[in-house]
Amino acid sequence: MTSTPTAITNVHLIDGRGGQSQPGTTVVVDGDRFTAIGPTASTEVPAGATCIDGTGRWMVPGYVNGNVHLLDAWMFMIGPGTIEYLARWEGQYVEVIEEAAQLVLRNGVTTVFDTYNAVEPVLGARDRINAGTSQGARIFAAGTIVGMGGPLSADFHFAGRQAASQSFANRIDSLFEAGVGHQLSLLPRNEVRARVRDYLSRGVDILKIAVSDHIFMTVGTDRSYQTFTRPVLDAIVEEARSAGVPVLTHSLSVEALETSLDLGADVLIHANYTMGQPYPHSLVDRIVASDSWAELQTVHNQHREALEELGSFGAVIAGGAYAGNERTLIKANAKIMMGTDAGCPSVDHLADLPLAEREDRPWTLGGDHFHWTQSMVEKGMTPLEAISGATLNVARGYGKDDLIGSVEEGKLADFVLLERNPLDDIRNLRAITDVYQGGVAVDRDALPTHPLVTTHPA
Repeated sequence: MTSTPTAITNVHLIDGRGGQSQPGTTVVVDGDRFTAIGPTASTEVPAGATCIDGTGRWMVPGYVNGNVHLLDAWMFMIGPGTIEYLARWEGQYVEVIEEAAQLVLRNGVTTVFDTYNAVEPVLGARDRINAGTSQGARIFAAGTIVGMGGPLSADFHFAGRQAASQSFANRIDSLFEAGVGHQLSLLPRNEVRARVRDYLSRGVDILKIAVSDHIFMTVGTDRSYQTFTRPVLDAIVEEARSAGVPVLTHSLSVEALETSLDLGADVLIHANYTMGQPYPHSLVDRIVASDSWAELQTVHNQHREALEELGSFGAVIAGGAYAGNERTLIKANAKIMMGTDAGCPSVDHLADLPLAEREDRPWTLGGDHFHWTQSMVEKGMTPLEAISGATLNVARGYGKDDLIGSVEEGKLADFVLLERNPLDDIRNLRAITDVYQGGVAVDRDALPTHPLVTTHPA
């Protein structure tokens, strides 16, 4: 079957590469790729092409989120509601992940990097979407975090383990840990290497390593411990490099971030999270000089003020040194990418939150990427830089920039059409009229196709 080319004519193009918008542009899509881009006056439109008049509209690349958890948001997985969520949807995790991938696609996110999830379900959803048997944002998955426990361990919601049956808790944690959980910290390095090699053979796309622990919700935010010795970390990274997958590091302290740079990590997940400690100048210099990309998680001013007024835990990571570190890296011109840690929370959990806390919540998939770009502009990025941070920079960080992240000939035709100029106001990224993924128009009103979490209870 031969596809009919599509031409979007006379559109204002913001291609994601950081340059100014290009008014009066024609973009031609044939199959799933961009095939021609240039001035409308001189760009040939193929005979028989479907033409879309882009007058008065702006085109940006499909948004790319560098850190999501499609099964659930971290701000939920470490607190009340964890047990009921995991129990209610047990056996349907693939479908829940697909629902989350559809929620983001509806709002223009065409690719996500899922950096912590139940391994087999997230790979199953990835494969179904890639095969076209389900819809959703394109998924690149890490599965678990090497060296970290499951959702009912001390790394997340240990109180849930104490309240649930141990059979259920063990089953769920094992599903997430997949043989490379927190128990690795007890093993000799050769055994760690063998387990990581076996884990990589499952077909994960990226490998995330717990350089720091994640037990702050169990023991408090006044401490952080490194999970492995340097020789063990070196062995894990060597296996990832041998398998040809990008390396991500989870760190929660200045020293853990230093170690992540020593390892040559491709992506520094939540690089601004140093447990409230500001960056030393020497660390900023190292980040800027490195090849690592800093994934920043951020909260825009209006939501931060609401959290502070409510006395919410989220306010802790919304301001202070956390926000200061973001501003420092922006000012230093570090390589920054979007990541939100967002997921698909339960209706019950959201209903328990005060209205001001759940409105425009940065950890709820669907609007989280808009929240991120707004916050980055507030902290010093230009709108063009924020758009690149939410598109091409993520692709570059994960080594996928030959495929996605910008509107360029030969790349997958992922793009979003807007009815207002985001360079006038970054919040105009919300003004979506159309979303295309791989050259195909997304029926936004039909998503999610089989809602579960977002409609329960009815």
